[in-house]
Amino acid sequence: MDEFRELALERVARLFEQAEKIFASNPELADRYVRAAWRLKTRYNLRLPGDIRLKFCRKCLSYWKPGVTCRVRVKSKRIIITCLKCGRVKRLPWGPRVGPGTDPGSLGKSVNTACDQKLED
Repeated sequence: MDEFRELALERVARLFEQAEKIFASNPELADRYVRAAWRLKTRYNLRLPGDIRLKFCRKCLSYWKPGVTCRVRVKSKRIIITCLKCGRVKRLPWGPRVGPGTDPGSLGKSVNTACDQKLED
């Protein structure tokens, strides 16, 4: 079964490549490629890579081309992508990753201590 899933993921990637190539001349066909890729993804229960996930709208399944079919804004540590066909808004975190294993001020502390040591010398 893994062979089928790998093959399906390759086909999904190829459909997105084709959608990117054809978008300038025929945007409707690019949207059709996205719908075909979505059908493959759901049929084989695939997890799409991050670069592919940001290329289409999950609500209307249209191919996103920044400035043409989607609007991209950066504000308050977020990337906001708005689909211009259906109005769906996708918000993504932007900036340094802060997780349970990292101290949010550790970078600043290391820089400050290095500067303080130079001042003392």
